[in-house]
Amino acid sequence: MPTRLSVFGLKIQESPTERKRILAGTAFLVLLLVLLEWRFHLDVSLGIFYAIPVALAGLVLNRTQVVLLSLFCAFVRGQFISMDLSQLEIALRFVMATIAYAGAGLLLVEISNNRRRLVEHYARLDLEQRLRRKAEEQLRILVESSPAAILTLDANANVAAANRAAHEMFGFDPGSLTGESITPYFPVFQRALEFSPGGRPVRSSVSGWARRKEGAGFPVQAWFSTYGTGVEHALAAILVDMSEEVRDREMENFRHLVDHHRLLAGAVSHEIRNLCSAASVVCTNLGRNVDLSASADFDALRKLIAGLTQIASVELRQEKVIAPPTSPREIMDQLQVVVEPDWTEIDGQILVDFPETTPAVLADPHGLMQIFLNLSQNSCRILENQEERILRISAMPMGEQVVIRFQDTGPGVQDPSVLFHPFRPEADGTGLGLYVSRALARSFGGDLVHVPTAKGCRFDLTLLAGSGRG
Repeated sequence: MPTRLSVFGLKIQESPTERKRILAGTAFLVLLLVLLEWRFHLDVSLGIFYAIPVALAGLVLNRTQVVLLSLFCAFVRGQFISMDLSQLEIALRFVMATIAYAGAGLLLVEISNNRRRLVEHYARLDLEQRLRRKAEEQLRILVESSPAAILTLDANANVAAANRAAHEMFGFDPGSLTGESITPYFPVFQRALEFSPGGRPVRSSVSGWARRKEGAGFPVQAWFSTYGTGVEHALAAILVDMSEEVRDREMENFRHLVDHHRLLAGAVSHEIRNLCSAASVVCTNLGRNVDLSASADFDALRKLIAGLTQIASVELRQEKVIAPPTSPREIMDQLQVVVEPDWTEIDGQILVDFPETTPAVLADPHGLMQIFLNLSQNSCRILENQEERILRISAMPMGEQVVIRFQDTGPGVQDPSVLFHPFRPEADGTGLGLYVSRALARSFGGDLVHVPTAKGCRFDLTLLAGSGRG
């Protein structure tokens, strides 16, 4: 880090060039003093002036180098003293000169080093202050531009600071929320501050309902932490208005409920139609009996069966779902998170093979997840008592379609013809899983079929390929 030093009022910039100039100046002064004493044979001693080049050299030399330069100057100065002096006096003069020159030089070394450290310290402080101001400015911009409400509360749950989103969320004018108690609008924070009056900090998240200034309620998700003790006990929180998410989730749940009821009604209609067909055959056979065919009650029964058959024959229209491209790889990642505990419990494995080139498919993400979940959980129940418990799931792009294969190591299916019939008596649950899964697949323009194999059970889910990668 470059710094500026001042010697005799002259500011010196530290650099390799300036270092060379100082050393050249030192050599010039020593040479000048030697020439003066050698040429003019002065009666006065110039020894004190040798301290000047040594001191000047102390700006760029270290301590050892300054001591060596002092010895050299003392030796040179000793060549011009009177030869009438004893060896002891010459030695003492040499030592005194060395001490004087070295003292001057070392003093400048320490002054230079202290000044350099001081300048570096101030430069570092200035850099840290500029970085701190920059970080504070960035943090202020982040807080003010954040769509989430950010609050800090004092020990009494009064708002110490709040960003723009917090004012908008609670219905306050800009700047008017500061100093207000948050308890009437979201009392959870008051209880959190009372729970930790100054002990161990509390870091948690909470979902609940908050109130705006005008009294309207809305759902929020909050993340908060407490800090400080005593009067400095405070709480910092981030709040997000979950109104849109709750609305979308409830509408999605309602849509899935309607779809499920539609599929359930279709299944019931299918079974009633089968029973009506059987009853109609029986009535036809009984109608050959002359005595019964003339009976008004038998005629009424036949009309009732015909009417019931007509009602059951009115299929609920299954509209094609216009779904955006969905990544089957992402749905598979979510599936593994959901079913992992069940497969871990039976000590089973799910082996997934989805190539990088697997395209997206045209399917509703929730419906596709339901199909994956039905097929994987069916395998999990079947494999629970098997020695080998493995489910292999692979994806194979085939032109404009993507085939997703589910194949397990189970005992297989004895009667595949009834697999997709609703309300099967031998089913573990309601018997609607495969029926609903096939209905969902067909609503996306695809299909779900059982493929006979020599070992295990295999289902192929065929879906239309969409744009993009899966």
